[in-house]
Amino acid sequence: MGNKLIIDIGTNSIKYFRFLPQNRKWELINKGKIENRLGDGIAEQGLISRYAIDSCINTIKQILLSVGYDNCACKAFGTEVFRAAKNANEVIETIKRETNIEIQILTQKQELEIYWKGLIRDFDYDGIIAAIDIGGGSVQFMYGNKKGLQGCHYLKTGALFVRNQFIKSEPPTVEEYLLIERYIKQQIESITVQFPPETPYIHGSTSVIDFYTEAKLNLVPNNCSITHPYKIDLGDTREFYHKLRTLPRGERVKYFPSEPGFTDGASIGMANVLLIAEKTGLSYEIPSNNSIIQGFL
Repeated sequence: MGNKLIIDIGTNSIKYFRFLPQNRKWELINKGKIENRLGDGIAEQGLISRYAIDSCINTIKQILLSVGYDNCACKAFGTEVFRAAKNANEVIETIKRETNIEIQILTQKQELEIYWKGLIRDFDYDGIIAAIDIGGGSVQFMYGNKKGLQGCHYLKTGALFVRNQFIKSEPPTVEEYLLIERYIKQQIESITVQFPPETPYIHGSTSVIDFYTEAKLNLVPNNCSITHPYKIDLGDTREFYHKLRTLPRGERVKYFPSEPGFTDGASIGMANVLLIAEKTGLSYEIPSNNSIIQGFL
């Protein structure tokens, strides 16, 4: 087995992970996340802009150069931004022509199943687990156990999509967030499942553990997963959400200086987490840095 490079081209950012085979397992040796905002404009025009395409191409070229692409087997995939864009096929052809990288568009079902597989791989827990995967364009809420998914809901409530739709002020206003919360509540009306309050509830994108750690939230040990070592009461999450949502950007980024762009959509992600928990009876969350990448390995 040679080196493996996986590129995740999302609505808000491009993530890459380089793995080296070690003792019949894949060891992560390099990773990165570059904000690209490929999905800017999709909500209004339904198209990926020329500027965003050029930025994406340049970012991919930068990644390939930094990891030494000649020595890697590369797999690239796209999710909601390509499913939503009217010019997705044209964009994929342009990227392939300019970078020699072919992008596979995952269906919603494929995205969910791959993500779930990697997410709960090391959980020492036999009961039902709930999880929310927050992207720039979409949100997936799901639940199941070690044997597989038992239910899932695909929601058009991603952080970048919602921000572009509702936030017109800087800093955002309370009124704008009331509209966001109303919209999310409408989107989650179809979720009727109820969970015991002790049910593990994983909150993922790719940086939530890092964000909560740098923000110094009240994290306590979670003993059922090595890759998810913390949990937090949703009352503490709610308090932080109300503090963060209407801060000016200069104040928001102080909570996560190592990845300031993440804070632009973090409170929208937290609104999803909190409103779904309120509707389904969940009482605490487990922050996650896992992405769909872990499911490919």
